[in-house]
Amino acid sequence: MKKLLGLILSLSLLTGILAGCAGTPANSRATLTAADKTDAGKKIWPRTMKDALGKQITLMKKPERIAILDFGFMESLFALETPPIASTLAEQSLKGFGTLQLYAANAKIEDLGKGKAPNLEKLAELAPDLIFHTAEAEHLDMKLYERASQIAPVAMFDSPDWKKQLRDFAKYLGEEEKAEAYIADIETLIAESRSKLSGYSDKTVALLFEHSGNKGNFIVIGSAENPVWFNRENGLGLRPPNGYPPKGQAVSLEGIAALNPDYIFLFGSLGLEANGYKQRYLSEATQASSVWQSLTAVKHGHVYHLDAAVRAAGPLSIKLGIETIVKSMTK
Repeated sequence: MKKLLGLILSLSLLTGILAGCAGTPANSRATLTAADKTDAGKKIWPRTMKDALGKQITLMKKPERIAILDFGFMESLFALETPPIASTLAEQSLKGFGTLQLYAANAKIEDLGKGKAPNLEKLAELAPDLIFHTAEAEHLDMKLYERASQIAPVAMFDSPDWKKQLRDFAKYLGEEEKAEAYIADIETLIAESRSKLSGYSDKTVALLFEHSGNKGNFIVIGSAENPVWFNRENGLGLRPPNGYPPKGQAVSLEGIAALNPDYIFLFGSLGLEANGYKQRYLSEATQASSVWQSLTAVKHGHVYHLDAAVRAAGPLSIKLGIETIVKSMTK
């Protein structure tokens, strides 16, 4: 989920009820105790989980007022039909991301401000039962963790992908069945979509976005970075061009021309509040460039837009990304 950091103005990503207690050896995943595992799938309370910091958190009943200090977690909570009462960057997320705009009219989520300096006074006034936050090393702020822990128990997460995060969150909410049902639906969608795209196996595809601070230069989403897009067994099976990087990499416009894919999918970046956070995809200068105009995908009208949220590859954005790619390539 680290990719969300660049999404709002070249953005920054998200990361029950009752008491948190003693620390134990660090563990990177939230787990149920052995007693809970014997009743797998049942919504039994109380239950005790161990978070990504190795802290044990005991919940006496299902949490009803969850706040999140990492806006990237919002998708997982909506997928589990348990929207948070508050989040950092709530306004930008709900108004800017296509995956969340459908919820914006009815979701009552208080905005806690920026992720690095959330409004903890406002958070305290909202009296959450439980707080979710990220334990990713580059975003871990133990001072913030300690301050938030004085308001409510804080569960920390460092889930490597959307499935793991969905399952981790479900354990705290007693919603394991919803998590597994959602995952099964997406896996079915992936398999069906891979079949629909099988007739395009000779066409090359690139996923990228223009660097917001360096126009004419791009970040390419690596072929091995997320199995959903390029994996032929478990993903859509998209074919990358020769020389396409396996991991995310900065590439110049001339580098894109060397790859010269048949199809290009451009991720958006959120704009400013003044323009309603409207997404931007390509600078006018790049679009007018003779190099850009020379690309095969441009000549054939095969340049398409992917919502900015899809870069994060959360449970809602994975679905949106798949549907967008299939619709664009098969229309």
